[in-house]
Amino acid sequence: MDAHEAQRDLEEARLSYNVSVQPPLPRWAPPLCGLLIAAAVALAGLAPQGIWWRLAALAAAAVLAVLARAVVLAIRTRQGVRGLRGPARKAQAALATSALAVFVVSLNTPGEVRWMYVAMGVAAGIIVWVTLHKKTRS
Repeated sequence: MDAHEAQRDLEEARLSYNVSVQPPLPRWAPPLCGLLIAAAVALAGLAPQGIWWRLAALAAAAVLAVLARAVVLAIRTRQGVRGLRGPARKAQAALATSALAVFVVSLNTPGEVRWMYVAMGVAAGIIVWVTLHKKTRS
């Protein structure tokens, strides 16, 4: 076995592992998840000033974000992947930390900067859409 053949075998093993822990998604999943995340971030910042309305808006935003994650988990379960392992586990921890930061900061968002949450929501939705689109079936 020469170096080129060994490199090719290692690349095949790496690809096989990545597909087993992060199987390809159907084409409809990235736009749906991107829109749900965009709506969640925008709704978190657009909450009214009253504390109860703000908490209700944050709860609705959290439900939208959890729904986006549930869509991906349901697809993975249907494909036979249970639980999170490897790169999916690391990505999940980073996403959860980011989501927590957005929601905590949005508790005290003044009315003058609410448009930033809409912009962040659009940006986050596009990032989710593009990132998940890279994992779709051909």
